[in-house]
Amino acid sequence: MTIRMHSTRHWMVPLLLVLMAVPPAWAQSTLEKVRSRSLLVVGYRENAFPFSFSDGKGASGYSLDLCTPIIERIGRESSAKNLRVVYQAVEQERVVSLLRSGAIDLVCANTSDTEARRKLVSFSPPIFYAAVRVMVRSGDKLTSVNQLAGKNLVVLGGTTARNALEMHAAGNGLKWKIANVLEHDAAMSQLSLRQADGYARDDVLLINAALTAKNPADFALLPERLSSEPIAIVYRSGDPALQKLVDLSIVESMRSGKFNQTYEKWFTKPAPPANKALNLPMSPELSRLLAAAK
Repeated sequence: MTIRMHSTRHWMVPLLLVLMAVPPAWAQSTLEKVRSRSLLVVGYRENAFPFSFSDGKGASGYSLDLCTPIIERIGRESSAKNLRVVYQAVEQERVVSLLRSGAIDLVCANTSDTEARRKLVSFSPPIFYAAVRVMVRSGDKLTSVNQLAGKNLVVLGGTTARNALEMHAAGNGLKWKIANVLEHDAAMSQLSLRQADGYARDDVLLINAALTAKNPADFALLPERLSSEPIAIVYRSGDPALQKLVDLSIVESMRSGKFNQTYEKWFTKPAPPANKALNLPMSPELSRLLAAAK
């Protein structure tokens, strides 16, 4: 089994520096853009519960709740008059290009902080640690990812699941076929219709998919953790003022207890729209990060 664990040490020292640093002048590119247009565009995923989703009335979810104090701080520090906040649904594979083009200003969803992406965009301190796992049909009675050798697997384009599958295959002498789809519903449909034998994605999203399926017992999650990666809020790179603002907002949430409350709301208690609990305790990595922020 191939597991890539990201150490929380990468973020512990920066978090402490954020607490000690004196905020600089805030007149930087994103804040100037917001001030001149009185507009902030926030990207989110429509079908990535509990991180972000459309509840029929608008955007909702764990990541969006954590973005709220960031948005409020941007409004204050930009001095924008009558700031309008627009929530725009985005596909995962377009997150980087939309940020870099200036079409969106923040992405509050379930984006993994990877070395490759960090060369193109910037990330907040981690707000979650996700593991890529594989969902299968329970009727197939599979007990291990390795039993999928030679089978057809499906992933969402733009996610890190394909890389996790490829690394596991290379490390275990396996071969399988991996197909990309644009949306979660398409992946679930292919799995249900036997067009795919496994669906790889972040475990929390697969758990929710099973909970909300018409027949939850039809699906099973294989035990192997193919990767472990930090999930974070994303914004344009090269903007130190925005970086300071984002980091301070997250650290203040961690110190005040708001972060813990938000985590419990979405991961351990029954949450809308299905009002079913994921029952996922906070990971050791995230717990250590919160302790470092105190």
